[in-house]
Amino acid sequence: MFFGFDGWIMLFLIYGGGLAIIAVALYFVVRLAVGHALKAHTRWTDQGKP
Repeated sequence: MFFGFDGWIMLFLIYGGGLAIIAVALYFVVRLAVGHALKAHTRWTDQGKP
């Protein structure tokens, strides 16, 4: 498929780009999940206040 030094650079760029996209998507998924959990926790703790 890829041969030579230029081929290896392209291969690493393609895989690196894919990993970067996955990392950014994972960051936003975790960020949204943590935000949702914090809001739910705040509602839960506010229910017990007089």
